[in-house]
Amino acid sequence: MHGRKSGYATHAQYGSETAHLGPLGATPILKTPYHIQTIPQDLIVNQQARTLNQVLQLLPSVQVESRQGVDISRPQSRGFEGSIVQNTRVDGMNVIGTTAYPAEEIDNVQVLTGLAGSIYGPAAPAGVFDYSFKRPTDAPLTRAIFGYDSDSIFTEQLDAGGRAGQGGWFGYRINVLDGNGTGPLEGSQLNRVLINADFDIHLSPCTVLELNQSHYLIEQTGYSGQFTWSGTLKSTIIPPTPDPATVGYGQPGAGLRLTTDLGSARLLSDLGDGWHLTAGGLYEVASRGLYTINNNLNNNLGAYTQQQGFTAVPRFTVGSNSIALNATRSLLGFGNDLAFGTNGYINGQYSGRSPATMVATFGRASIGDPKLFTLPPLSNGGLYESSKVTQQVIVLGDTLHLDRYVVAIRSVFGPGWIATDNTNARGVLQPTSSSTDGSFSHTESLIVTPTDRLTLYATYGDSLEQGDTAPTTGVTNPGATVPTYRSEQYEVGAKYQLLAHLMLSVAGFHITRPYADVNPQDDTFEVIGTQRNWGIEFYWAGEITPELSVLGGFTWLEPKLLDTGIAATSDKSVVGVPDWQSNVALDYHPVWSHGLAGSLNVHYTGTRAATAFNNSYAPAYTTLDLGLRYSRLMWGKPVTLRGPVNNVTDARYWLSIFPSSIDGTNGGDSGWLGLPRTVTAPVEVDF
Repeated sequence: MHGRKSGYATHAQYGSETAHLGPLGATPILKTPYHIQTIPQDLIVNQQARTLNQVLQLLPSVQVESRQGVDISRPQSRGFEGSIVQNTRVDGMNVIGTTAYPAEEIDNVQVLTGLAGSIYGPAAPAGVFDYSFKRPTDAPLTRAIFGYDSDSIFTEQLDAGGRAGQGGWFGYRINVLDGNGTGPLEGSQLNRVLINADFDIHLSPCTVLELNQSHYLIEQTGYSGQFTWSGTLKSTIIPPTPDPATVGYGQPGAGLRLTTDLGSARLLSDLGDGWHLTAGGLYEVASRGLYTINNNLNNNLGAYTQQQGFTAVPRFTVGSNSIALNATRSLLGFGNDLAFGTNGYINGQYSGRSPATMVATFGRASIGDPKLFTLPPLSNGGLYESSKVTQQVIVLGDTLHLDRYVVAIRSVFGPGWIATDNTNARGVLQPTSSSTDGSFSHTESLIVTPTDRLTLYATYGDSLEQGDTAPTTGVTNPGATVPTYRSEQYEVGAKYQLLAHLMLSVAGFHITRPYADVNPQDDTFEVIGTQRNWGIEFYWAGEITPELSVLGGFTWLEPKLLDTGIAATSDKSVVGVPDWQSNVALDYHPVWSHGLAGSLNVHYTGTRAATAFNNSYAPAYTTLDLGLRYSRLMWGKPVTLRGPVNNVTDARYWLSIFPSSIDGTNGGDSGWLGLPRTVTAPVEVDF
């Protein structure tokens, strides 16, 4: 149940004290030798976020790469792009990162920035994005929400929770949502349906079984499409930011239809004598009907050619598992926080059988003179499983407390297995498949706690990572998967409990990962260089006063591609990664206001390279969100009226700039426009 009631004013909790680190279990954030940022439910609700992407944009260290639309992303931190599955989790288990998740079913979002392969398994150094579903409430909850979003999207939601049975052995949380109407662009349509059910079954006083089910459908048409520009032409210049409300950059009826179905079970048990067990399994199917518009820029004057296609993977499946055993024990006179576990997944990726009919080019226009076109018919010819990725890791960890109060050493390591099986439409295994057996990832940390309020740490990490895949044309090894390689990170940081409920943290880091691209000497896709990012993160979250909550900070980055083998791109900034990024959210909820509270959110993204040649940059932008809410008893029921306005100044900006592949290859770059000013007006009634 979001928000604590203090009189008629809703108190917003923006701070978090505990992180859940997979096999390492629950750990106080203050004592953790990693940089962790958490978005609690109060901030999600006060911001009236509708999508996971909108939630992630509230973190100063996270960039959202919208590859097929503003609701589909590859989340990244510290300037490294996340993978399809490896970097994204729900309740600690791997899920598809490139589908849509509604904010209404999420309790909180936890992001461990940077490299974490030894804890969670082989992954890109993009961080770990872990989303937690809402859980059953101890007190009965029946909340009806009636919402309005500009221009005319109406949403009805029921959020109900509680416990039943003797001693409350059975807990439930049900979220049902239906929203549809005209979006912020003329001719645009949005339809969302959510059915989410979460149950807790207490098998004994020490053991609980969590069951979760989620079905989410989102249909979005008529919104502005993607813009692309050729990275092979040094003269290509990104155009001035167009108005996203302009009709013609997208087409009525063109867009996306995403269906995400997820089911999971997790067992949590206190085994006694300090031992704790967590074991779970998850299965998810993400069906992606992507028929979005692509505006291919032809020159620097803004002329473009429009296409529509099914080029992205139309279906993903994932079955994931996680088992962890934790305990705090005394060994040889020293305290030890022990962790043993394993986690992994099997990810199926499906392709269309008729790629020749999956893309259609149908018109030419310009940014200054967009046009509406008749959409041609498209077909993918049916689907087949073109790739299966299997990954598993064994995790062994120990935090050795050398001094009871001051110094500790943490080591986490374990072997990981990765196999990629690529098949053609006839089911024949291709020579482009690859596997790696038993390669180790590891992390070592020195933790110093001179006072109860201060933690200093230094962490080194070396992580296995799945190799990238070559293009299907223009190379000598089409579709080949590069052998697995390693990322490396050095990090130093400090965390300080400034006030009773306000924590500050700062971290400096240096991260490298192999860079794969087409070797210009022989047209082979292979590792030819390194991406090197280093920078500083500052973050604070909690309460400045009992009436003023804050969450925010800034990140400074220097992201570079080194030794690419191409003089024009070597030692250049990574496409789409800003040098500065900041986000600050404030909530003021004074007791004397008798239920009136206000919120503010300011987001800043600095300049970003728009091409691998760094001859063009997307300009910096700032957005401002403001909100008011009023809570009081009406007809004997608690009622909250909200009035958030996002992008108050109606700023025009490139929400996402990204290269054609995860590595920043110079085969083409793309961008999605941010949404114009939007107004929401929900009413919440508790029965």
